[in-house]
Amino acid sequence: MKLLAALVLVAAVTGCVTPPGPFELVSCPRADVPNAAYVGPYYGVENVIPVHALAQDLRCAEAFKAERFPQGFVTLYGSSRIKAGDPLYQDVKAFGSAWTQRYGKQFPIMSGAGPGLMEAVNQGALEAGGPSIGYTTYYDRDPNGTPERPYGGNPRVQLNRYVSQGLIFSSVATREQAMIKHSAAIVIAPGGTGTEWEIFQILEMMKSGQLAKVPVYFLGSRDKYWRAFDARLDDMAQRGTAGANELAFRQHVDSGDELLRRLAADLKL
Repeated sequence: MKLLAALVLVAAVTGCVTPPGPFELVSCPRADVPNAAYVGPYYGVENVIPVHALAQDLRCAEAFKAERFPQGFVTLYGSSRIKAGDPLYQDVKAFGSAWTQRYGKQFPIMSGAGPGLMEAVNQGALEAGGPSIGYTTYYDRDPNGTPERPYGGNPRVQLNRYVSQGLIFSSVATREQAMIKHSAAIVIAPGGTGTEWEIFQILEMMKSGQLAKVPVYFLGSRDKYWRAFDARLDDMAQRGTAGANELAFRQHVDSGDELLRRLAADLKL
């Protein structure tokens, strides 16, 4: 299969044949993981993942979205470490439920399929009876791991229990790309370094015109959760390294209820 795909690509480049359609010659393994529509093999750290695995990740994700959810997702990014007893967890869960009851058939909820706030929004969506989507990769730390293979690579423990349909990517970078690319709207809840990585990918792609404009919301009390982040962006604007007008597309909402109202209006629902 790999050799055939390579030969077809060479032939297409040299003009010998018509290139294949976007989902031809694609094998999307599932590895018998419940609720997983695709399971990419675990190869190790990003540096050693072969190119064909990156291509498989992306093409299988594209096929999943095109075949099942062509309008895309309302994607929530946020902390894996904020637990169920936190009011923010409960607010995110309530938003996932309310959104799914009203609009989940058109724009399903999607998260990174981990614990914390990702689990919260998936729980709300699943318990509301709608699709609950998760895009993830490998995070199961192996106490006997090596620098190249720090994780155990067990696909059965990567999706949180509230994901009804999930993808497990070989590559964390491809997973991030697919999450952004497949979002009809983006909700950013408080988080740590992983969430910050995602925030700045989204901001830069939107700012520089590398991504079609979609609604981008920052959720939670601005004073409590986003003061330092706003100060960092303000500092960039004052130093001239980023224009305040270039980042003006981002919106803030204090609660899931406010998010529900404003996002429905943005998506013209």
